[in-house]
Amino acid sequence: MPPAPEPPSSPAGESRQAPMLIDRYITRAQVNAFMVVFVSLAGLYVVFDAFTNMDEFSEYAAQAGGLARVLGSYYGVRLIWFFDAASPVITLASAMFALSWLERHNELTALLAAGIARWRIARPTLVFAAIVSIAAAVSRETVIPAVRQAFARNAQDLAGDNRRPFASCFDNATEILFRGGHFQAGPMRIEVPSLVLPKHFQGNDYGHQIDAAEAVWRPAGPDHPAGYLLSGVGEPAEIDSLPRLESAGRPAVITRATAAWLEPRQCFVCSDVTFEQLCGDENWSHYSATPDLIAALQNPALGMGAKVPLRIHARFTAPFLDMALTLLGIPLVLGPIRRGVFVAVGQCVLMTIVFFLVVMGCHALAGADVLGPAAAAWLPLLILGPLAAWRAQPMWQ
Repeated sequence: MPPAPEPPSSPAGESRQAPMLIDRYITRAQVNAFMVVFVSLAGLYVVFDAFTNMDEFSEYAAQAGGLARVLGSYYGVRLIWFFDAASPVITLASAMFALSWLERHNELTALLAAGIARWRIARPTLVFAAIVSIAAAVSRETVIPAVRQAFARNAQDLAGDNRRPFASCFDNATEILFRGGHFQAGPMRIEVPSLVLPKHFQGNDYGHQIDAAEAVWRPAGPDHPAGYLLSGVGEPAEIDSLPRLESAGRPAVITRATAAWLEPRQCFVCSDVTFEQLCGDENWSHYSATPDLIAALQNPALGMGAKVPLRIHARFTAPFLDMALTLLGIPLVLGPIRRGVFVAVGQCVLMTIVFFLVVMGCHALAGADVLGPAAAAWLPLLILGPLAAWRAQPMWQ
């Protein structure tokens, strides 16, 4: 007997499968657009920067194992930074492309005519934006802090041995003022340091300050806490015989009289201010993980201004602002008012500029002491979040 024909699929099954096919179709288009935009923008950045600094790369390649290795290590970490900085804009651009592609081929009209709601069409782009935002947040907290020190070296200082001017820094825990001539990021070295001691230290035959030939950062070890090893101490001249100094029950200056591991004319200045923090380089706060920023904020040795608290709060608002940017842009294509593709793109560019102006303007209020760091970090979300919800409202109708 011939096999019985298969029963036709039910309309209910087809109605369930159609949205899934739409999700895959839109997601595939957005992923392709995201990769194309990311590779294009990142490629422009790498090509322009590489040709601008090719002389420096070629000179350093002789001691670093070849030009390809130098370029790969240098731009490998910077592509991670580029993803973190540009992912919100690239996500919005890819969503606009995927939805505009539907509009251009009249597929959006067919979907709306089939009774599929606008929010259902936009759902895969919102899910993709949420995934990219979470990936950027994870990278910001795990990957970028692991390669943070690589960002401190530009093409002119690939080895980290260039001399840069050293700005004075105060250790609030020991009340020692660090001064010096220049510093080198690679060896974590300060040239001709001159440490001004507080008054309660000057009565121990130390005088007003400690002058040395160099100071090198040393992390905490079995013989000493974290701090700076000063070599070639010239003032005070009798540094090897002076007793060690303490501040609040903790060692502040360790000398050879109490530490046999020190060489002649050496002393060790204990400090919880790391080399990155001491040299006034904001690289550590830009690319450190949030727990490290919170720990630095609680460090009594550091005198934090508004930048670090602002950056901590901004870490929590960043994923929500990324989603707000996407919600502000999608209605330009899926809204009830039909626009041309180029008109929608132009309005999206203008909207993105206004978005970042609002964010940077609110953050600038914290630097000007007009708002507190917490208020300045959350104010953009309080302004742009309701605006994004209002702009996206027609998609839910």
